[in-house]
Amino acid sequence: MFIKTTLFTLLLFALLGCEENFPTYSKFCNDTNSSQINCLNYMVFNKQDKKLLQDSFTLKNDNTCPYKVVLTKYKVEACSNPIVKSTGGDFNGYVRVEVKKGFECYFKIQSDYKNYPDEAFERVLKGIKKVFK
Repeated sequence: MFIKTTLFTLLLFALLGCEENFPTYSKFCNDTNSSQINCLNYMVFNKQDKKLLQDSFTLKNDNTCPYKVVLTKYKVEACSNPIVKSTGGDFNGYVRVEVKKGFECYFKIQSDYKNYPDEAFERVLKGIKKVFK
């Protein structure tokens, strides 16, 4: 019985240790702290990602809107920086969503990830829903 309990406990710790708990960073770029936007132009080519973003912002796509939504999913492929190689990286990539008016940032939100970019995207979507209620 002791062996079963020990194995179960070790398995539980192993499974719980795989969850990524990276924070989500968000801010309004010009200290406006205003989520009062009435239109968005989603500059996102993946249809599924575009739909998820539209659902999170609760605004449909408007191609004439000056506010553009840009999604960046960045994965570090091969880092040649010797300092990073020697210390190891805390993350392997990030997911960022920016709302821009022209070339100026209006709002941005980002979450890093170690192994699971989809979970980082989910964290970003949840953050958007909190800000743009």
